[in-house]
Amino acid sequence: MAPPTANTPLSTRVMALVQTLQFAWFVGHVLTLLGTLTYLLTVALFRSNTLLYKTAYFGALLSYGVVIYKSHGKPQPNAEYARKLVMDENAQYLLLAFFWFFSSPITVTLIPFFTFSAFHALGYVRTNIIPNVFPRTAAAAGTTGDVPVAWQSKTQQQIKTWTDKYYGVAMRFVAQSEVTVIAVRLMFGLLRLNVVPIVLFAQFLRFRYHLSTYTRQTFTELRVKMDQMLLPPTANARIPPVVAKVYNMAKGMITKFGDSIVQQQAPAQ
Repeated sequence: MAPPTANTPLSTRVMALVQTLQFAWFVGHVLTLLGTLTYLLTVALFRSNTLLYKTAYFGALLSYGVVIYKSHGKPQPNAEYARKLVMDENAQYLLLAFFWFFSSPITVTLIPFFTFSAFHALGYVRTNIIPNVFPRTAAAAGTTGDVPVAWQSKTQQQIKTWTDKYYGVAMRFVAQSEVTVIAVRLMFGLLRLNVVPIVLFAQFLRFRYHLSTYTRQTFTELRVKMDQMLLPPTANARIPPVVAKVYNMAKGMITKFGDSIVQQQAPAQ
């Protein structure tokens, strides 16, 4: 559908925009951004506000819920629908958001959701907010030659240039935060016998490893660094041999756990 012209009343343009599922998706991302930023501010001021934390995750539930609905339709109580959800990374993030929403706040878990929301919200501003709420006049749209580029076009191009430049960097940052920050933070919960979060997140990372090149690259780089630190001939001579043995056992168990999903999917191929 073509964007409205500047002659269309602003109220009409706004109503046409907000009465869409995509706008609800955008609102979800805005809530995640605002909820995260304000929650971090309260944490910095030593006045942590759980409601703001939940607001961020409510936004995630809204935005990912819209994506799942548009991709797969209404929930269906059958194995085929469930299989599609299992292999959909958006469904995996929706499940995580649902779990974190009802759990005690763990600040670092917001990193991936905030990062994704920043890029999605900017994209929506570029492709929907600017052309629909601030359309160019017919005269400006038809000018050529040395007439300066309209601010709308300039802003849209700046947003596109920035997101294209930093998208890969951001996705790599998300993968690294999930593998080396969030997972490590959740392991500390084992000291309090809080097992469910690490089990759920381990399952999540197992799927991400096979679906995301950024996650695979992060795991590979982490394995290479750990090998150099703990295994001969590059390991420090002061590291006891038992450490290398335990590390090899743990690495083998993690590898087997990660590969099991491929073995489970094989019969269905």
